[in-house]
Order: sequence, then structure tokens, then C-alpha cells
Amino acid sequence: MTTSTKKPPGAQPKKVVRSSSEKAVGRSRDAEATKKHIAATTVQLLCEKGFTGLGVNAIATAAGIDKQLIYYYFGGLDGLVRSLGAELSLWLGTPLEPKVGEPYAEASSRLLLEYVSALRKNKLVLRLLAWELVEPSEMLSELEATRAAAMVGWVTALRAAAQPAPSEVDAPAINALLLAGLHYLSLREQSIGSFAGMDIHSEEGHRRIAKAVEIITAKVYVSTPTSRKSRK
Repeated sequence: MTTSTKKPPGAQPKKVVRSSSEKAVGRSRDAEATKKHIAATTVQLLCEKGFTGLGVNAIATAAGIDKQLIYYYFGGLDGLVRSLGAELSLWLGTPLEPKVGEPYAEASSRLLLEYVSALRKNKLVLRLLAWELVEPSEMLSELEATRAAAMVGWVTALRAAAQPAPSEVDAPAINALLLAGLHYLSLREQSIGSFAGMDIHSEEGHRRIAKAVEIITAKVYVSTPTSRKSRK
């Protein structure tokens, strides 16, 4: 025989009491989810409308949130943009692992090719590069500075582990030139798809560009007997 316990009429359901630590974890998860949602919405708006269509009200409407949350979590639009710039994964994907003793030519080539690969996958970064040239603004300058600062740690660690560049070579100038070329080709790939008679939108075009970077860095950063003696 089974007996069932009946609740008396008007009885209230038993409340589940959570500890203060459980409540804190719940609030923390909600906060992180909201911040990620706001950031993702901002990226989407930037890709669709650019900086001219970006504002606290527009972001709040698109995200379906109260605009006060943007001020609460980020301190406003400037803080939100700075937080995007500081996200290394947003710009470069998974950072490269430093290799101790790696020849400088290989480290430089590896860094440049990983960077251009990340550019091709990131529509927002490409738009930012174009806007920096044709629509300069205080916010863009701040975002560029924040983005550059986020990259410094990775680049420094990668090159600190590698062998030094040959002393007679102006490595910063050469890398800047190669980087500028890769920036332009990445933008050109999105708009026209070809350059100098080469299809840069195809896998074959990507392979040829990568091979060219490897050849240039290997030739330019080869250590001569003079440079090797100077480092002893």
C-alpha cells in the first residue's frame, strides 16, 4: 500500500535557497554572457555600417538591451571599443607558439603568414584597415593603438625566443614593407580579387604569396660571416 503526502490547501512551494557563493557565480556568468553579447553585436554593427552607424543607442537596440548596461560594463562607447581592440583573439586568432632558437627568417615569415591568414578570415579587421586610410578618426586611432598594444606581447615573445636578425639588416623597415604589402593584397583580394595579373583570391594565389614571403625573408635575413662574427 502506498501512501502519498498531500500538501495542505494554500501551502506555498518550498523555496530553494542558494548560498551567497552560488549567487555570485550566477551573477558572474550572466555578466560575462551579457558583455560577450554586447561585444559581438558591436562587431556585427561595425562590419555592416562602419563607425558612422556606431553609437550606444544603436548597439543597445541591436543587442536588445538597456543602454545603461554598456555604461555599466564598459564605461561607454570608448571603453567598449577599447575592449574590442584589446582582444588579441579578435585580431589574430590563436597566437603562435614561440620556438627557442628559431632562425629569425623563419620566425618573421611564420608571423607574417599567420597574420595575413587571420586578416583573410576577419572582415572587421579588413574594414578597420580601410577606414584608417580613408576615414581617420579619434576612435579609430585609439582602436589602432589598442590593437597594436595587444599584439606587442605575442610578437615580442616570438622574436625573443628566436635568433636575432642579422645586424646589418634594418629588420623593422623590411618587416613594415612586407606587412604593408600583405595589408594591401588582403584588401585588394576582398574588392577586386586580382593584382598585377595574379589571381589573389584563389588558393593558388595564396600559395604563391606565401612562397614569395618565405623566399624574401630567407634571402634578406640570411646571416653573413660578418654579422655572425659581430655577435660573438
